[in-house]
Amino acid sequence: MLLLISLLYSIAITAQTDSERMDEVMQAAQNTGLFNGVVLVARHDSILLFKGYGWRNIEHKILHDTNSVFQIGSVTKQFTATIILWLQEHHRLNIQDKLSKYYPQYLYADKITLHNLLTHTSGLPEYTDQYFLVHQADKAFTQQDFWNIIKDKPLDFEPDSEFGYRNTNYTLLGYIIEKVSGKTYEQMVRQIIFNKAGMTHSGFDFAHLASPARSTGYEDLSLNTPKHTRIGDSSATFAAGAIYTTAGDLYRWHKALYGNTIISQASLEQAFTPYKANYGYGWTIDYAAGKRFQAHNGYNWGFQTLFKRYPSEGACMIILQNEDKLTFDNYALSIERILFHDPNYYIPRNTITLSYDSLQKFTGSYELTDNPAFKAEIIVSSQGHLLLTWSNMKPEEIFAEKKDFFHFRSYNMQLIFIRNEKGQLSGFSAVNGKQVFKYKKII
Repeated sequence: MLLLISLLYSIAITAQTDSERMDEVMQAAQNTGLFNGVVLVARHDSILLFKGYGWRNIEHKILHDTNSVFQIGSVTKQFTATIILWLQEHHRLNIQDKLSKYYPQYLYADKITLHNLLTHTSGLPEYTDQYFLVHQADKAFTQQDFWNIIKDKPLDFEPDSEFGYRNTNYTLLGYIIEKVSGKTYEQMVRQIIFNKAGMTHSGFDFAHLASPARSTGYEDLSLNTPKHTRIGDSSATFAAGAIYTTAGDLYRWHKALYGNTIISQASLEQAFTPYKANYGYGWTIDYAAGKRFQAHNGYNWGFQTLFKRYPSEGACMIILQNEDKLTFDNYALSIERILFHDPNYYIPRNTITLSYDSLQKFTGSYELTDNPAFKAEIIVSSQGHLLLTWSNMKPEEIFAEKKDFFHFRSYNMQLIFIRNEKGQLSGFSAVNGKQVFKYKKII
């Protein structure tokens, strides 16, 4: 049944280009309050979508465009890892070096290697804890401040025994870069990466950036009076999360990773080798839609980043947003499906919250009018949504949009519930594009 739906829907959308489909998804995401920012999607040297949506600065009525500048948080880590690998190529260090080579005074230094730092397997405690975030993250921060936080704390686990994502690892790598190179971390990233990749709109000190293209970070743009978030100091986030950039510059970085213009293919293969928890050197490596990807998310107050590369397709997806409350899940999955020609993508829609008792009225067993052997079972999920199971399929959540109207977030189908003359539920229509499949309630 779902294969038939997919085929029919695929035929219905052939008039649209992939670029138009992506724009439709992102425009709907903006209209439903799910997205505010800039998107760039490319495949095989062609940019399919590069566009701003929503507000760069709502108080001054400045809309996003492709020049908008964002903080990218932990996406910074892949730049830090690249400099480490560049230094290794130039025989300035080795990723198997122990931390004791650089900081012999640290109690656990002889247990930890640079490889452990790169892969978050060091066991080092997190320096960006809750106290740090409240009291320190938006102030100037020194290396001595860093050591004062972690020097007397025990390891969270024995090095190399497990994965524990910690900003500590990459901030420490930044200090090692400075120690080995004799230059600042910023100088090294500019020299080795930004200049070679042509990343002319990228930098580090976002708090003092005077560019009119600088995006404002918000907690929640749906509020009557949107509230600005704090801005972290670049010395506090440092090599773990200080970089700001644009979608265009991240695309230049994506392109620079091909052709070995910055580091060798052998070094790239090291970076893209998954270790514990599928984490490489500044990248998560996994599979989606049967395609291997390399990715990282980033977060700073008011800013979120998704940077995802699909090397076999020469493709990438860059999503930058300047609002805390947002997530990437639904529309990012849709963009990915369009990128790989899967017609079962979701166009974001408004969602309302219904009480458990209200949802309970929709539960029961239904059968397809034209084929009673094909059934649908509906219950209330533990997350407070309806959970629908088609015959021989996995359960899927459906979300209320308005009275008697629900939708999926896994593909673009809506359910419209039907009532009889007494107002009782008698069935539903499953609507997929121009296709309508009618079900009647049997229990």
